[in-house]
Amino acid sequence: MLKKLASLPALLLLLAVGCIGGVLLSQLLGSNLLSLIGGGGTITNRATVILDRVQALSSLTTTRYNYSLIVTSQREMPPLLAGLYGESLSFVAVGLVNAGIDLSLLESKDIVEQDGRLVITLPPPVLQDCFLNEQQSYVVRRDTGLFSNPSPALDNEARRYAVQQLRDAALSGGILAEAQTQATTVVTGLVQALGITQVQVNATPPDPNAPLPLTCG
Repeated sequence: MLKKLASLPALLLLLAVGCIGGVLLSQLLGSNLLSLIGGGGTITNRATVILDRVQALSSLTTTRYNYSLIVTSQREMPPLLAGLYGESLSFVAVGLVNAGIDLSLLESKDIVEQDGRLVITLPPPVLQDCFLNEQQSYVVRRDTGLFSNPSPALDNEARRYAVQQLRDAALSGGILAEAQTQATTVVTGLVQALGITQVQVNATPPDPNAPLPLTCG
């Protein structure tokens, strides 16, 4: 029994290596043709978010939400200038949000024996990454003024806004609570599979002040 208790933290730390890492979403700024006439228009965005499915991943404590969005971006300016230099686009975005628990944060004080039971206190669940599936995302419509050309800045802004909508929809949809539930269930099963039947896994609530991953910013 003591050997099993001593080796459990190391086993859980090894499992954490497989957690999904964040992928830095590139934010590129393009040139704006409106600068040629003395100023740029304000970009406005709207989105309709559709939850496709909630997927419990096989990599231990991670939960994935899959979304599709329709984002409309345009440059606001007076109607006369919009007809000459304006631009708008509709962007269909397919994206993913991953959440889980970083088991590498487990310390010896988080795994103790109390009254013949093994008690494990898990770290709080966090967002791991947010990203678009570029192969499935595309511009469905683009309208430009008489003297304007497509601006990469508008495309980048639409993508950035889409990722923010993914993040907010996942948080409001309870992705952290789902990740916490998955973590408790899976860790309990792993410990019991080692032959330790008396185990209690305690969850730690999400930290509302936890920093967001760069890909979910």
